[in-house]
Amino acid sequence: MTIMKKRFLFLIVLAALLWSGCADLKNGLPPPTEPGAQVHDANWVNKLSPDFHGAAIRKANWDMRSCRTCHGPQYNGGTSNVSCSKCHTDAGGVENCATCHGATNPAPPRDLSGNTARAARGVGAHQIHYSGSTIASAMLCQECHVVPGPIYADGHIDGSPNAEVVMNNPLARTVTNERGTADYDSTLTQFTPSPSFNASALTCASTYCHGNFKNGNTTFAPVWNDATGSQMACGTCHGDVTKPTTVEKALPKTPAQGGTHPDATTCSACHAGIVDATGRITDPTRHINGKLNAFGQERDY
Repeated sequence: MTIMKKRFLFLIVLAALLWSGCADLKNGLPPPTEPGAQVHDANWVNKLSPDFHGAAIRKANWDMRSCRTCHGPQYNGGTSNVSCSKCHTDAGGVENCATCHGATNPAPPRDLSGNTARAARGVGAHQIHYSGSTIASAMLCQECHVVPGPIYADGHIDGSPNAEVVMNNPLARTVTNERGTADYDSTLTQFTPSPSFNASALTCASTYCHGNFKNGNTTFAPVWNDATGSQMACGTCHGDVTKPTTVEKALPKTPAQGGTHPDATTCSACHAGIVDATGRITDPTRHINGKLNAFGQERDY
């Protein structure tokens, strides 16, 4: 056989193999839903469908890096010419924290299982802590969790079924630093000797923000996913929830109870600008902030 015939035969075999491989790939794709080849069918963007891409990403243990093959390193089109940022408009696009947990911010609801009810373990009291409330300022995620840098940093998406609650700095309150951005004050940890989280009972213990301070209810262990709202009622952290009025409920431990607080319910007389005569907190930034605010002065306990 001449060299030319051998080359010709080789080209015929090669063409057959390529045609066969392309045919197999084409047959493995979902049917197109509109003119032009489509890799994903309509259910891929249907949140109610079991074939929704969020469900597929969850099955892949939240690893979205395979999406970059077609959509590009930044998910902004790539060879597919389809940008994921069309729907994922937050900073960071699909790798924004709220893509997997959260909705309007990085804290649940939604949790990783799609739950939105406060009674769900992954939801719990996240929003009250993250966004703040009428009685306290917002907290930072790193006060209770190790916050990763890149989404695929070690320890973030791992084999652990739940987020680790490490209590890095459970006392720290959000403040504004010289750059005008959120920061926290690590010096406040002196008030909580040993904060902890019980992963089975879903309770926090020995935390300053829930009563572990002078004249407070040091044994109070709030339940993380309590849906009644009773865990943040006046009297839970300092005082007695069974008393008839708000100011009586909020009265810290008096000498008769083994404490040092005066036996007086005129809270606003000493804590003006923080609480009014009815016991309503008027300045959440100065309540549960690691400081004793009395007589117009702020000092450590």
